[in-house]
Amino acid sequence: MASLLSALGVSLSSPATIIVIVIEFLLGLGVGYVLAKGLKYVLAFFLLLIVGELLNIWSIGALDMKSLASSVTSGNVTAIEQGLRALAPFFAVIEPIFTSVVIVIGFIIGAAIAFFK
Repeated sequence: MASLLSALGVSLSSPATIIVIVIEFLLGLGVGYVLAKGLKYVLAFFLLLIVGELLNIWSIGALDMKSLASSVTSGNVTAIEQGLRALAPFFAVIEPIFTSVVIVIGFIIGAAIAFFK
């Protein structure tokens, strides 16, 4: 333990070593600061995507589910099948368009605002 402390004392006695330690500390401080700022923006990005998905799920409630529900309660299998087939294009085409295209357009406009600001 004494040899370790003496080696530390010898290395810290050099002004060049102290300057290097201070510069390395400042570099670490800068990296930590930038990483924390970046992480904040990455988390905000994912939260925005989650909110977009929740809004898409909420918009499904605007679909005409009453006719499908009445078919289920009546036991009319043909009407149930037709109702589910009517919803299939929404889930296959329209919902991904609402999710990705709208978010991409918002991203492009937001990036342009940030770039030119």
